[in-house]
Amino acid sequence: MKLNSVQLANLIDLIVTAKAESIGCDGCYELMDQFAQAELDGQTVPQSLEIVRTHLELCKCCRDEYAALLTALRAISE
Repeated sequence: MKLNSVQLANLIDLIVTAKAESIGCDGCYELMDQFAQAELDGQTVPQSLEIVRTHLELCKCCRDEYAALLTALRAISE
């Protein structure tokens, strides 16, 4: 598999920004509800959930899911 310069730059960026305690999309999705509830309650997000914040910063798909979850939770609480 040969990568073009943009793909190579993206791969290098992912490697540089990856952390040992990072999670994938499945792990993020499993913790997203807890993360959202803490945020909606105005609580400080526990350190154990900071990996969710990091993943959301890097992953547009999960960010979109998170935005939809927040919208739904806000609608339910009204």
